[in-house]
Amino acid sequence: MQIPNELYNLLQSLCESLNDMLKYPYISPTDKKLERFLYVLEKWRFEIYEQVKFLNDTYPVNEIHFINNEYKASLKDNVLSLYIPEKLPNLKNRSSYTHKQIILNIAEITKPYERLFYDKFVIVVVKIFERRKVWDVDNRTVKPIQDGLIHGGVIRDDNLFNCCYMVQGFYSDTPHIEVSVLEADKIISFINNNLPNINK
Repeated sequence: MQIPNELYNLLQSLCESLNDMLKYPYISPTDKKLERFLYVLEKWRFEIYEQVKFLNDTYPVNEIHFINNEYKASLKDNVLSLYIPEKLPNLKNRSSYTHKQIILNIAEITKPYERLFYDKFVIVVVKIFERRKVWDVDNRTVKPIQDGLIHGGVIRDDNLFNCCYMVQGFYSDTPHIEVSVLEADKIISFINNNLPNINK
């Protein structure tokens, strides 16, 4: 497949900028050139992603596949299970490349389960595994997981009428995320019946 000029030019610019950075035998983490390069790199990654997406829509016969094969989805006993080989972005990096990558890959691997919970109220149980003994689970954003399920058509929306979620953190030598999506009725009923009524 011949690469259209716009995508080629982006890759060429990225290559030239990287070669320019590699001319220096020592690069300080506080170097302004490095900071600028990383900023531009993130911008290029988004532009390349958009170009590939455009090419896939325009030339579906020559579609460029860039799904991560380590992502997995399976259905058993009406529970949709996902394995995500990523670290969840923290709340401050919600516009990161990883954020978009998680959305894209979840949407791709859940295509066989489109509309599975489309008219159901679901709970999304997220287990986050990090290579740290102590860390704050509430500093991670589950938004790319929710958005991936919406883009894949598994759920209609992630508003309060369609979805709730639970998040738990664990230690692991291999950082990853495990997600279970299931109808929430029985779980919500159990919670409501066993929690005290604080209005009384």
